[in-house]
Amino acid sequence: MKTHILIAVVALGLLGNTPSSAAVERPLPTREGRVIHGGNAALNKAAGDTIDLMGPAGSGAPFLGDFEAGWNGWTSIDLTQPTISHWQVSDYNQAAVGNLAAWCGDLGFASCNDSLEAAGGYGNSWYDLLAYRLSVPDPGSNATVRVTATLQYDVEPGYDYVDLSNKIQGQSGYVALQSWTGAGTVAVNENFSYLPSELVDGTDVLLVWVVRSDGGWSDEDCSWPTAGACQIDEIIVTTSQDGQADVVSYTDFQDGTFGDWYITYVDGVGDFAALWSGLRDLDPCATNTSRQVAFIDDGLVVPGTGGTRCVDWCYGPGGYIVNNDGGLAGIGSHLENDIRSPVMSRPGGAAEGCRFDFDVYAHMGAGPRAPAQFFVWGIRSADTDGSAGNGVQILSEQEFRDRGFWYSGGPWYRRFEQDVTDLMNPGYDEIQVRLGVLEANWWWEEGDNGTPAPYFDNVSVKVFPLSGPAMTAREVDLAQDNFPAVDAIDFGDLGSLSVRFDMARNIAPAGDLHNDPGDSLLVNVAVPRSGAVLVGSPALHYVIDANPVFDPYRTAPVSGVMPGRMAGGGGLEPGLWAFDLPDTGLLFPGDVMHYYFRAGDDVGGDIQWSTLPADLTGYGEFGGLITYSSSFIVHALPTIRDDGLGGYTVPPVLLWNDFADGGGEDEWNRALLTAYSTPGETHDIYYTNDPGSGVGNGLGGRTAGPALDHYTTLLYTAGDLGNLTLSNGDLAFDAGDDIGTLQNWLAGGNRNLLLTGDNLVSDLVVNAGAAGQDFAATVMGVAWVATDLRPLLGNQSSPLVAAIPGNPVIANAGQWLAYGRCPGLGTLDAVTARTGAVRLAEFTDSSGNVGVYPYAAATYNLYGGSNRVVILPYDLMNIYTPPNGKATAPMPARNMVLADILAYFGYFDPVLLSGTPPRAQFEVSNYPNPFNPSTRIAYEIKAPGHLSLKVFNVRGELVKVLVDRQVSGGGFAEWDGTNAQGGAVSSGVYLYEARMGEEARVAKMVLLK
Repeated sequence: MKTHILIAVVALGLLGNTPSSAAVERPLPTREGRVIHGGNAALNKAAGDTIDLMGPAGSGAPFLGDFEAGWNGWTSIDLTQPTISHWQVSDYNQAAVGNLAAWCGDLGFASCNDSLEAAGGYGNSWYDLLAYRLSVPDPGSNATVRVTATLQYDVEPGYDYVDLSNKIQGQSGYVALQSWTGAGTVAVNENFSYLPSELVDGTDVLLVWVVRSDGGWSDEDCSWPTAGACQIDEIIVTTSQDGQADVVSYTDFQDGTFGDWYITYVDGVGDFAALWSGLRDLDPCATNTSRQVAFIDDGLVVPGTGGTRCVDWCYGPGGYIVNNDGGLAGIGSHLENDIRSPVMSRPGGAAEGCRFDFDVYAHMGAGPRAPAQFFVWGIRSADTDGSAGNGVQILSEQEFRDRGFWYSGGPWYRRFEQDVTDLMNPGYDEIQVRLGVLEANWWWEEGDNGTPAPYFDNVSVKVFPLSGPAMTAREVDLAQDNFPAVDAIDFGDLGSLSVRFDMARNIAPAGDLHNDPGDSLLVNVAVPRSGAVLVGSPALHYVIDANPVFDPYRTAPVSGVMPGRMAGGGGLEPGLWAFDLPDTGLLFPGDVMHYYFRAGDDVGGDIQWSTLPADLTGYGEFGGLITYSSSFIVHALPTIRDDGLGGYTVPPVLLWNDFADGGGEDEWNRALLTAYSTPGETHDIYYTNDPGSGVGNGLGGRTAGPALDHYTTLLYTAGDLGNLTLSNGDLAFDAGDDIGTLQNWLAGGNRNLLLTGDNLVSDLVVNAGAAGQDFAATVMGVAWVATDLRPLLGNQSSPLVAAIPGNPVIANAGQWLAYGRCPGLGTLDAVTARTGAVRLAEFTDSSGNVGVYPYAAATYNLYGGSNRVVILPYDLMNIYTPPNGKATAPMPARNMVLADILAYFGYFDPVLLSGTPPRAQFEVSNYPNPFNPSTRIAYEIKAPGHLSLKVFNVRGELVKVLVDRQVSGGGFAEWDGTNAQGGAVSSGVYLYEARMGEEARVAKMVLLK
């Protein structure tokens, strides 16, 4: 992970196998936090069934969410303003019964494990003060203060603290004299002085014991069990001044009171929510000049802060930005503001589904001085008449629920659309939503280079008819592609190569400094229909395209159904279910698994079923053009095949998709199918779940390198991720070391590496510390100039790229576009080739002239004497054929660029590439190729069966079905270059797919006219 975080997530979920191992995850970095919704695929809701509860003026909704007419019943709140103290006089956790002390804790927390830990403890987001104040005898002279006490503390190390602090006149907040974190017992002995000008109100010494905790990991969530934050006893405060008798205060709490100490409350940071018109932004594709809610600290919304001025991002009103210095509470405190909607009533009837949508402008600045600045949302509901049978609920007593993420990124405007049905209480009839801002410098690192974002507008809440349970899962809680647990490929001991079935994210606490992927997948299953009960347990269904090489070692069935169990015994989060499959004897290298979840609910005999994903198209169909959701596919790697000569072979190429559902998956797959061949035969695929989440599931989170040894080529895509691309082994954040894994793999020599991504280089240089900077300089062979290339190219958003004549790599693709236009205007890294590296292509000016700019549009570097490394400072998916120029080959420019690179790496004939002799039982080929006007596609089959033979274009669109029938032997079909309607198709590359049962063959053919 990176030292400096640009976007983040707090991930909440069960970890481990047993209820006792349940924990709540720390805040983790992410791009956006992908949540997948299930549903009833057969349900077809009519638009007229949807009821608008909140919408813009003129929508007919009873509540307004566009702020044009003012607040419209919305309210705001400063969540940092405490109103409750947890200090009390108690003998809890004291060695002797009746020995009273000042204890900071809550007896209301149930035991997390009755056999190991008693009830009581401390909670999340505490900031509790116990104060002592004394007017000194002589305000005109210096005062020396000595504090002694016995302190016993037990808090999460590195994140929660017990402080002894004082107050100084003219300074906001409190100054920590000494801090303790972790667990221990100490004899406090602290000395400090006050100058006359530092005395509070000119006369007083003011001391405070402070207990402060962050937003996760405590007794409250059973992830850090303690006997409370601290006990303090026998406090002696001695105040000395020259010429004056010492003033001594002794408090042992044995009278049951705090004695000379008292409970007080710190000032909150401030409530900065305000309505603004004409706000500026940096989104080049969208803007909003109407009235919006923002949290800008201009010194007037919250008097007394002085305002928070910009450093680099000065487009906010008057140059002001969101507060990042603690506001009224002072340094060490952090902004957390909410706006909350009026309470909305849901009409009766069956409309129990719910959507919560809003517009947001987000922008977190980049670099080491950028504060961790996020936006959040939440929804709560209540069954106020008890119609669901769970008792009468009061809305204000219900917790706001969300997906457990903090969001940022940008700069962009987006419409966030959330199906929140699974977050609603059964039988709910009242709803309230929240939107807010959180400045979390306390978690990442202090920074002052903030922005005026976020802005909120156009809030919408809708309800609709529901059928079946509501099912959701975060992609980080689903199964991750994996390698053998032994992290080595031993062809002499195939039985040892079991691949674990694990979730994507690391569940180990940051302090453990290792990667421990969760063993169980997590799915939230809710039954919002009033009176509904689950039909049995939700279940995981799976089927495996099993590699026959491992049949002798396989001990688990290759298809089946596995019931889930309530996660954490149902105590962690109601409706959270855990699912697991065997970690040995089930998955082996070369296996591909498809899986889904299914759950049903029953309302008085009306049983409805839902699946996750909702669309099961392509489930169980392996090979060829993949139609099933990649989020529910598991690749066990590497693919090991019998070579027919007494040995084994592995595909030479691995495609690492580190952008996943962010886009580009189809573009990469089609380019590979056109320029290369099919997955599992000539290349493997490693798919990172929810890339940019920083949960230790990159390539370096599953292998240190040995499992990659049989690959000679690695292709990498980071899409437009601007951070959290290649992790650098900083285990306190991302428990994986992608950079180290790649370097270990390259140490084998004679490797080929293609790295693509819009901001991959800048992320490594700016965010990944020394390891990232060294990787960019030595492995990639580039020098980083800027994160946004556009201003350096005359503000071209999609510059034309020209291959440099005579370059050693790109031989056929002469020109292409590096596309970066709206609706999501991209930024491309500006890089130059370092000494020893070769610039393969350059950016032209707006007239197409070459030789104008020094920046590299593609580079080649020979690393370690034998490793060939090619870099594109934009993702392959963003390569487009110039609209006004002719293609340089009978295929799109994207495919041709990849074909050139693969050709340079030594790959030409897909059959030869696989290293696998042709399979006699099912083979397909065509002749002539290229062809005009027709080609004959011949097939050989193993046994009679149903044959499907189809022609696709390179975009994956079906052109024509040639065969769809039972066949008893080999044969052929003619394709005359026409589509299903009999019309002639254009020249170019086409794919034919032949499928019998679970076997499929795909190859390319070229039509020339």
